[in-house]
Amino acid sequence: MVERILLVWFLLATMGVMAHAQDAKKPCNVSGFARQTWKETEQFGDGLKSVPRAAIRPENLIWELPVLAATGVMIAKVDRPAANRIQSTSLQQTASLWSNVGMELGSGALGYGVGCGYHHSYLRDTGFKALAAMGAAGTVDLGLKLAFNREFPTTPPGAGKFWGGGRSFPSGHSATSFAFAAVVAHRYPHKQWLKWSAYALAAGVSLSRYPAKKHFPSDILMGATLGYVTGAYLGDHYPCATR
Repeated sequence: MVERILLVWFLLATMGVMAHAQDAKKPCNVSGFARQTWKETEQFGDGLKSVPRAAIRPENLIWELPVLAATGVMIAKVDRPAANRIQSTSLQQTASLWSNVGMELGSGALGYGVGCGYHHSYLRDTGFKALAAMGAAGTVDLGLKLAFNREFPTTPPGAGKFWGGGRSFPSGHSATSFAFAAVVAHRYPHKQWLKWSAYALAAGVSLSRYPAKKHFPSDILMGATLGYVTGAYLGDHYPCATR
């Protein structure tokens, strides 16, 4: 049921975007798909390189430094008590179902497919950018998971120790969902309802990882930050087509 609701949401969003955008009239044949696939691969590499580049930009450091400070406070004072508050098995299962719908990946692919079907290059390219940003954020997230090796909340006694044998820090769901949302928001900055719907979806997916006991609050915050800087940078750079 959740998957169907999200699919309808994105279909409506897609139709709304297409109704107000110009048609670039670019065919989606085999050769066009190959070219676009190559562009997506290049964007994936650009996304990987953009993470450190975007993280050290002065305008980003203004809010990134407080986020880092908040992450440190969460690790020291919040994470373990917060994890211990979740005891309901049914709540954990419901939250896990929501967080695993994987709608962002489907939305990126759907954006490409609908853009092709209607010869709408801007929407198609947005789908490619979303997929590239999610792939880049997920790859960097995996590297950080391996580096920090943090215990999951369900690992007894739930202390969330770093280098204790786990992949909890940061949250991959948060990273990929906010990468997707940031691309959509930065590609369609004047469509407020679409932008905030994308961020609301990303926030819902990310926050659900806490009651699902898959991640600590600090894992979610850091994952969301990673996804945002990756998606925002890719959404603002490397344009593929005009709107």
